[in-house]
Amino acid sequence: MDWSAFQDAWHDSGCRIVAGLAAANPEESLYAAAFHLSYLDGEQILPSALAVNAESAVREDHGYSTRFVPPEWRWDAPPAEEMAPWYRRLTDEYLVPATGEAERDAAMGELEKAHDNALAEVCKSMTEAARRGGIHGSLPPGFVVLVLEGQREDEEAGLIRRSVAPSVLPTVPGLADYLRELERA
Repeated sequence: MDWSAFQDAWHDSGCRIVAGLAAANPEESLYAAAFHLSYLDGEQILPSALAVNAESAVREDHGYSTRFVPPEWRWDAPPAEEMAPWYRRLTDEYLVPATGEAERDAAMGELEKAHDNALAEVCKSMTEAARRGGIHGSLPPGFVVLVLEGQREDEEAGLIRRSVAPSVLPTVPGLADYLRELERA
């Protein structure tokens, strides 16, 4: 797999999605985009969803916040169609050749790690592009793109740390606190 080309394809697709939402909703202050709902089993891997949220959509209720919960965000872009061939290729390269349960488990572990690392790099490059005005001029200086996989509870903190540059983390309102909460749990 050409992971660099995969990352470029996700970067371009993700930037188009965010730019389109920013242009269509000029009255909103978009603060984050997140890859989530990644799906991998022994048979296939499917494209992750990319959710985007605005400050006006954040809900706070009795200590619960939707700030970093993508399934509750305003826009949940379905997996990008142009990414489907990349995911078929990943399935063909990693999972189809695996025979037997042990080999399939090893292939799934290897693919999950490589995919997580690739998405983390996409997040960092998209965040950098957004912060220099390269996605849409209305995005605030604190805009961030990250991996938020709530269904992978014990791994979520690590996914966030890999997808957000250390220099960016303290500039995202509430993210450092959210990360500390995850690491305490």
